[in-house]
Amino acid sequence: MNDSGILAHKSGNIAIMNRPITIELAWLEDSLLGPPLAIVDTLRLINALSALRHRGQNALLWRWRNLKGSRVARQWSCGPMPAGTPDVLIVPGWMARNGPHLDRLVRQHRALGERIRHAHQAGADIVGIYTGGALLAAAGLLQGRAASLPWAFAQSILRQDPSLLIQSQSFSESDRAWTCDTPLAAVPMLLQCLRRRGMAALTDSVEHLWLHSDSRQRLSAIASRTQTSRAGPGSIERARRYLEDHQGEPYDLGRTAAYAATSPRSLLRHFRQVQGQTPLQYLHGLRSTRARMLLETSYLSIEEIALQCGYRDVAMFRRIFARETGLKPSDYRDRYRLRSPRRDWGRDLRQVQ
Repeated sequence: MNDSGILAHKSGNIAIMNRPITIELAWLEDSLLGPPLAIVDTLRLINALSALRHRGQNALLWRWRNLKGSRVARQWSCGPMPAGTPDVLIVPGWMARNGPHLDRLVRQHRALGERIRHAHQAGADIVGIYTGGALLAAAGLLQGRAASLPWAFAQSILRQDPSLLIQSQSFSESDRAWTCDTPLAAVPMLLQCLRRRGMAALTDSVEHLWLHSDSRQRLSAIASRTQTSRAGPGSIERARRYLEDHQGEPYDLGRTAAYAATSPRSLLRHFRQVQGQTPLQYLHGLRSTRARMLLETSYLSIEEIALQCGYRDVAMFRRIFARETGLKPSDYRDRYRLRSPRRDWGRDLRQVQ
C-alpha cells in the first residue's frame, strides 16, 4: 500500500483516510482541453464518493501549473496542496497539426520535461495523454520501455527516443510512466494509475458509473423490460436469455433446457463449451452482479437483496456472493456504496442553505 490514499484497515465501521493523493496538471500552450477537463470531472466524482464514504474527507487534491511552475488560478483546482512533488503529474498533450509541429512543441516545453524527469525520480507517476507521450520520451522516461502511442505521431515520438517499445494496448505503463494512444483513454488510464496507488474501491465505483459495462447495462435493460419473450438464434443463446430474464426465480435445469429446446444433458455439455461454465454458475454470476448494483445504490437490507436476486436462503446468498466477489455483502456495501447513509439524508442540502 502506498502512503497516500485510503488505507485498507478500519476502526469499527469507519475506514481510515491517510493523506490525499496529490495531482498536478500541466497547463500547456496549444494543449488539448477535453481530456484534462474530463479528468477533473473524474477527480471531482472520486472526491464526492470519498466524502460520502469517509465522513467528508477528500481522497484527492489537484492543481494546474504553467511552464514556470507557478499555480494557474483556475476554478477546476482542488486545494490547497502541500509543497513538494505531486504523487501524479499529468501532461495533457497537444493539438499538434503534424509531426514537425509536435517536435517544435516538445522543444518549447523542455522546462516541463525537466520537471517531469525530476518528479519521476522522486517517485511520482507521470501520465502522458496522447501526444503528451512525446514529452515523456524526450525526458528519457521511456528508454527501452513499453509505450502506447498515437499511430499518426508514432514516428515523430520515436525520434525523441528510438529505444521505446510501441504497444498495441490503448494505454500502458512502465515504471510509473503512463502513455495512451488516444485522448479517450485518458480517464481509464488515470483510474488505473490511482488504483495502483491504493484507491481500488473508489476507482472501481467510478468505472462502473463512468465507463461502459456490458453486464450492468444488460441487467439494467432486463430489469426495465415489460415483456420477456424473445426469440434466440440457438439453444445456448435461448438458455442464456432465459436465465437473465428469470434470475430472481429458483433455478430449474429442466425448465431452462425446455425453453432452449434441448435436453438437460445436452444443455449442460454445450453451455459449458460455449460459456466456459455451467448454467447455474452463469446464473450465480448474473445474480451477484445484480446484488452488487443493489448494494451500491439501494437501502434494501441484505435479506431483501437476497430475495430479489433469487436466493431464499440468506446464508447461501452470503456464501455465493463472497465466492464471486471476495467480500461479504455488508463489507461490499461499506466499500462501494453510492448513496449516503440514511442518517445523513438532507445534510448536504442543509449545508447549502
